[in-house]
Amino acid sequence: MSKILVIIPTLNAQQTLGKLLCMLKEQDILVIDSSSTDDTLKIAKEQSVDVSIIKKYDFNHATTRNMALNYQADFYLFLTQDALPYDRYLIEKLLKTFEEDDVVVSYARQIPFQDADILEKFARETNYPDASVVKSKDSIKELGIKTFFSSNSCAMYRAGYFKKVSGFKEGLIANEDMEFAYRAIMDEKKVVYCKDAMVWHSHKYSLREIFKRYFIIGKFFKENQYILDAVDTESTGIKQAKKELNHLLKNRPLLIPKSILFSLTKYIAYKLGLKI
Repeated sequence: MSKILVIIPTLNAQQTLGKLLCMLKEQDILVIDSSSTDDTLKIAKEQSVDVSIIKKYDFNHATTRNMALNYQADFYLFLTQDALPYDRYLIEKLLKTFEEDDVVVSYARQIPFQDADILEKFARETNYPDASVVKSKDSIKELGIKTFFSSNSCAMYRAGYFKKVSGFKEGLIANEDMEFAYRAIMDEKKVVYCKDAMVWHSHKYSLREIFKRYFIIGKFFKENQYILDAVDTESTGIKQAKKELNHLLKNRPLLIPKSILFSLTKYIAYKLGLKI
């Protein structure tokens, strides 16, 4: 039987952590907590999981998750504190995608929470469609930047390969999952999107949060230019914005101004991140 280690970075996660740990109670779990000030640590200790505490300002999306390298397992499953398994078959379905040795990453489908707005629901439906995909270097021509798309909100990694390549690129403040997928695919490995493995996960971003998020994405691509050199990212974003507008035109036309505002904010923030 494969040994799986679940790694969950947390910060003030009392709202969701208890439920998440209960749904994973048969697994080995490592909670990496950024010095929470609520009941996160109390909940983790009550569930008898391993806890590693770091200072809040020491958290880093890549480096923090690389703490998994200190633990032995066959597979690492990275989850965020707000991603809840859709059913009890999540791990089983992810594991099935690793039957081929060259599959090194498999990420789950994200189902928006019931209170998500139409824009967030559309984003989840388009980024996590009802069709599984096995992505390799041959996919670049067809999928472009989405060839390297992955999500550590819920993603399983083959531990042997993860260790071989020293995990995520140290110091990345975002998109560590995409950068890893890029390296794996260019190394002739495969990344799987498994539509049958599902988690509840969605956000309610303010305009300010949208700006910050896409500014960081722009900085990521500036610092990892080699990914941009392999594909065209800008046309992908424009296509997504057009699809969203068309969807709203058919379903919620009054939200079109909001969609345009959000898309412009994403574009401007991304461009600024690329330059600064």
